[in-house]
Amino acid sequence: MRRLQNYLVGYLLGVVLFLGLWWLASWAVATFAAKPLQGAVPPPLRAIVILLDEWQSLVPHFFASGYRVLSGLLLSIVIAMPLGLVIGHERLLDRLLSPSIYLTYPIPKVVFLPLLFVFLGIYDAPKIGLITLVLVFQLLLSTRDAAKSIPKSHILAVVSAGASKWHIYKHVVLPASLPAMFSALRVSVGVAIMALALTEAFASRYGLWRYIYDQWSRYGNYEHMFAGILAMGILGLVFYIIIDLIERWVCKWQYV
Repeated sequence: MRRLQNYLVGYLLGVVLFLGLWWLASWAVATFAAKPLQGAVPPPLRAIVILLDEWQSLVPHFFASGYRVLSGLLLSIVIAMPLGLVIGHERLLDRLLSPSIYLTYPIPKVVFLPLLFVFLGIYDAPKIGLITLVLVFQLLLSTRDAAKSIPKSHILAVVSAGASKWHIYKHVVLPASLPAMFSALRVSVGVAIMALALTEAFASRYGLWRYIYDQWSRYGNYEHMFAGILAMGILGLVFYIIIDLIERWVCKWQYV
């Protein structure tokens, strides 16, 4: 219970600090910026009020974006993490596959978006596909490096006890790699939301980026735009909290 209280207090202080910096930025723009820019950064309380007033219209955008991020994240986990564990542990596979990974990883995945629209249509599938493409390589490399860095003495200890290949993965490779995998997941949430902004700019009726872009480009309504930005921040916060809670449940030995 004590740890949970500290956890919640930490998040609360972080939110207060964020709102304080936002208010400071709003005050600085209103005070020192040129007249056309005054009001471009509304105070946080104004954005919160608009978010609460407009929540019914924002809910479809929030859930559309959340669905795309969650789907891409789950697909990338299913593809990248098992493959990363195997490549990291099996040296021969690492030597064979790593050059191909290094060759394809630096390519901006957004270049494949037109092809995804051609093969998957114009609805959610290409958007989820792009998010998955962006995350797969990041999770794959992080998981591979975590499995690769496990000391050989740990592996030899269970091998000498008669462990099978399955037991080595279950009792050594996976548990030793889990903390790095969760760290990679946290980074991936931010990357996924960044990729979401790219995907929702095309053929999207709903989505937080669609809402933000419309409020800015069509209506010039900065207050509503920042309400959408705040909603996108809340979406990321929800994912981070869920990942933290799952990690505390799965990696209990880190929080003893």
